[in-house]
Amino acid sequence: MKKAVLILIVLLTTGFTIAQNPRNVVLYNLTSTGCGPCSCMDSLIRHAVIPLYPKTVVIALHSPISMGGSAFWDYQGNQIYFQFRSKSEPDGFIDGLGYDVFYTHIADSVGKRYEHSPEAPVKIEINAKTWDPSSRMIDLSTRITNIGSELPGSYWYNIFITEDNIKMVHRVATGCATPDDPHGQPLRYDYFNDHVTRKVEFFEHGDSLIGPNWPAGQEIVKDFSIKIDTPWIPENCRINLIVYHHTDSLYTSAIQQAISQTVTGGVGVEPVNAVPSSTGITLVYPNPATDILNIHFSVSVSGPCSLEIFSNSGQKVASLIDHWVDAGTYNTEYYLKGLPNGSYLVKLLSKTGESSRQFIVRR
Repeated sequence: MKKAVLILIVLLTTGFTIAQNPRNVVLYNLTSTGCGPCSCMDSLIRHAVIPLYPKTVVIALHSPISMGGSAFWDYQGNQIYFQFRSKSEPDGFIDGLGYDVFYTHIADSVGKRYEHSPEAPVKIEINAKTWDPSSRMIDLSTRITNIGSELPGSYWYNIFITEDNIKMVHRVATGCATPDDPHGQPLRYDYFNDHVTRKVEFFEHGDSLIGPNWPAGQEIVKDFSIKIDTPWIPENCRINLIVYHHTDSLYTSAIQQAISQTVTGGVGVEPVNAVPSSTGITLVYPNPATDILNIHFSVSVSGPCSLEIFSNSGQKVASLIDHWVDAGTYNTEYYLKGLPNGSYLVKLLSKTGESSRQFIVRR
């Protein structure tokens, strides 16, 4: 008892305070699957930023330039990319403060932001969250409060839906990204991308929350109903709600607070066990397909894994994955350009067995 009292006295006398409304730093990651060092940025976020600062809200915006840019170039929201000043090398933008950070300094810069400004002036609470798997709709009720003194200016908000574990051919800088294979085998351009922006609820401009000022203590209740499209895996999707001081660009729109929630699960509840109970292909969509095919599959035991496509005659026409895959649920996008009309078989082979699904290409 005496020891606990002593520790408390030391904390009080040294000026240490526990954040009552801790800030969740936002990191806009400008990236591209056609950029080798962009895999370095993703790897640093995955292995350095998130483990140290797990509340960081990451929004990956892919280059909207189709030729030589990202394979995700036509995803909704990528036009926001042009609101930031971007170098040829990957960089990130923290909390809308009007400066960019080169990828090699990203973990240190995020840490300094938490250290410099641990408290957020705005509090975001989720009162209720309901996920309906049949309609694929998520209903969200939120309360957004100015918990400090009056805030001058206009305040806006936006919602980003992001998805993890999307496999796409990705240029990889040699010796930069952490290999998927723990035995050190090369990535062979197979890469599972995280934080990929799938949808921006209020387009790139956001929506007005309050202004021309925000009185102290004032609460604002906002309710949302958002559809999670069929090609996305809901268990891998997150809802990211961001409130910011609106200026002429997101580049200089200082973020007041942000929260990130899984689509599935209860309010504030992260999945207890993300490891699937079985291995297999769970969805091939759309079927029939015309230009893009989404293949959802689960791996229950980490190990060597292959995902291949065969013609109706048994000829292999594509090898989508051929390396070590950690246990988890994945989404593979395959562009069907050049593949003739007809019937095909997608086959998954893993440590625990084989799974296959048939699909049709029809244009």
